[in-house]
Amino acid sequence: MVESQAATTEAVSTVHWQAAPVAQSPLGGLPFIIIMVGIFYFVLIRPQQKERKEHDALVAALQKGQKVVTRSGVHGRVSKVGESTVEIEIADKVLVTVDKTSVARKGDS
Repeated sequence: MVESQAATTEAVSTVHWQAAPVAQSPLGGLPFIIIMVGIFYFVLIRPQQKERKEHDALVAALQKGQKVVTRSGVHGRVSKVGESTVEIEIADKVLVTVDKTSVARKGDS
């Protein structure tokens, strides 16, 4: 009697274990956040505050006879300054009352 010998092969698998990553400090991202806040302040917030102060000074210094331009692009001469409004003469005997904050800049002299 001949016995057949079956060749048995075992599959060998090798497992490579990796060390867990080193735990980082929870404050590791803090310098990046501080730098981003600083960039936003100097690029966005500070210029807007400066422009706002300049505009407030312009509005506070409005005087009769001064040429101005409104935010909508209307050019005229201030004929009356009220507490919160300005009366602008845009043509002979044509007066327009606008809010002081709508005055964008001084007009050409």
